[in-house]
Parts: sequence; structure tokens; C-alpha cells
Amino acid sequence: MSYWLDEFHIFLLILLRVSALLIVAPIFGHRLFLARAKVGLAVMVSMVIFPTVDRFDVPVGFLPYAVMMVGEVIMGLVIGYAVLLLFIGIQFAGQLAGLQMGFGIVNVIDPASHDQVSIIGQFLNILAILLMLTLDGHHIILNGLMTSFDAVPLGGVVLKVPVAQKMIALTAEVFVIAIKISAPIMIALFLISTAMGVLARTVPQMNVFIVGFPVQLGVGMSILMATLPLFQIMIERALKLLERDVFALIDFFA
Repeated sequence: MSYWLDEFHIFLLILLRVSALLIVAPIFGHRLFLARAKVGLAVMVSMVIFPTVDRFDVPVGFLPYAVMMVGEVIMGLVIGYAVLLLFIGIQFAGQLAGLQMGFGIVNVIDPASHDQVSIIGQFLNILAILLMLTLDGHHIILNGLMTSFDAVPLGGVVLKVPVAQKMIALTAEVFVIAIKISAPIMIALFLISTAMGVLARTVPQMNVFIVGFPVQLGVGMSILMATLPLFQIMIERALKLLERDVFALIDFFA
């Protein structure tokens, strides 16, 4: 009986790390993903990982085991959040571009966060998810999860300073990603705004606001459609960097 109880405790630790990662990570943690399906997926992945995990002596007492449980949850959340930051940057890029195009008051409800987001940001976010699935980006999440159990055994999660420093650096990358994606649209619309300002000084009788809004909208949508191949290339490169960052983050826990 004690043997099976220890095995259950080990499986529970695995399930906590897997569940925490899948709840936060994009695609798997989306609100449109049924809760029962999330639970079933977490249990299934945990059952696959369970035979490959090294066994250890389960500590006696609730407090040491509770500390292990908290550590596993934190590690899963950190890895999942590191992947989620990429999509936060993409959505932020859409908000910047949409604001410049005149979509500042045209927002939609994001089903993942229930917040009002720019319609351009939601479009880029959905497109990035589709590209991630097409490019097998979800394998990065699963491979990182499997690697985490080899690099950091159960009960061996230790929060270190490099982990916090890496998370701060990844958070700063959100703004870099947003600027890179929205830069073509922002530059084009800045030039349009400058031209409209010169036109307003040259022809004072013209209502620049009425003329400028459709021009900005048309130019912004045209640049957005023209830069979609570039967006795909940026997602491919971002996924490669994401894989490197996820494995580096796991090594910092070891």
C-alpha cells in the first residue's frame, strides 16, 4: 500500500507541473479549449511522462511535500508564461498598428482574456496561432516539458536569480517583437500623416481629417497585407529563438 501511495504522490507532482504549463501556454491554455479536454490532456501527458521519471523518496509530512507541489506549479507556470510572452508581443504589435490606422475605438472581446483588444491585434494573434501549429511550434512546448523532467527532477525545483533575470529579459523582448512587427505600418502611416500635415498647410480649405482617415485606413490595410509574408518569416525566427530561450530557462532551474 505504501508503494502505491508513493507512486501516486510522484504522479501528482508530474500532473501539477504539466497542468500548470498547459493552463498558461498558448493554444493549450486558450479559454475556448474545453476545461474537460484540458484535464484529459494533462492527465494523458502525465501518464506518458510518468514511466520515464526517476523515482525518489517521497518526504514524510505534509509541509515538505507541499513545498514540492508549489515548486512544480511555479516551474510549469514559468515555462508556459515564457511561451505566452511571444503572443503578447504579437497582440501588442496589432494594437499599435490598429491605433495608428484609426482602429483605436474598434475593439473586440478577446475570448482568451475577456479584455477589449484591437481588431488588428486579434487578427495577428489568430494568424500567429495558425502559423505556430503549421510550423510545429506546439512541439516546442511539449519538448520543453519533457526536457524539464530530465534537467530538473521532481522535487528539485529551486528558484534562482538567473531565472528571474531571464524572465525580465523575455518580458523586455515583448516590446522588441511588437515594434518589429508593427514598424512597416507605423512608418508608412507616419509618412502619410506628415504628407497630410503639409497638405493642410498648403490647402487650408480641405478638411484633412475627413480625407486622411480613409487614406490612413487604406494604406494601413495595404501595408498589412503586403507584409504578411514577412510576418511569417518573423514568426519562424521567433519560434527558433523561443525554443532556445525555453531550454535556457529550464537549465537555470537545474
